[in-house]
Amino acid sequence: MLLPLFLDLTNRRVLIVGGGPIAARKAAELLEAGAAVFVVAPNIVNELDELTACGKIIVARRSFTAIDVDGAWLVIAATNDHDVQDAVVSACDAQQTWCLAVDDVKRTRAFGASMLRRPPFTIAISTDGQAPALARLLREMFDAFLPGSDWVNLAIELRGRWKRENIPMNERFSSLLREFAERLGQER
Repeated sequence: MLLPLFLDLTNRRVLIVGGGPIAARKAAELLEAGAAVFVVAPNIVNELDELTACGKIIVARRSFTAIDVDGAWLVIAATNDHDVQDAVVSACDAQQTWCLAVDDVKRTRAFGASMLRRPPFTIAISTDGQAPALARLLREMFDAFLPGSDWVNLAIELRGRWKRENIPMNERFSSLLREFAERLGQER
């Protein structure tokens, strides 16, 4: 069983090994999370070249070596070469660094998730690498049913009131349900 976890990668070094479209997608996601992205690959796609040209990522156009893992908080192995994937995972294991081996369930130590971001919500759905398309479908279903910002604002307002009034934690959920039920009744 896996432990779901959200990582704050702001200004943290993340290594991507590979230069293809998946590596480019991962680089964009990591940049959005504020990570300092370093890519190692002999060849890279145009999207990575553009990110390099505008100074958003650093790219070393060469083959991976174990020393590349030094200082990385997270490593993403995004190649289609099993020998390279093995070398990346081995180097990460030796340095006790988390490694996400893309589409490689046998080798990975961390799993990516299908993510939905609609502040303040961040929902991540994983199938432990077994059925990523199903995770995406579920993410899209959640997106269709998430409450609007008015519900979020009400929940934030209620939390503030509960804290000011020292409402016990075990009473807050039922209070939230009552508030939303009343609101739904008024909308009909």
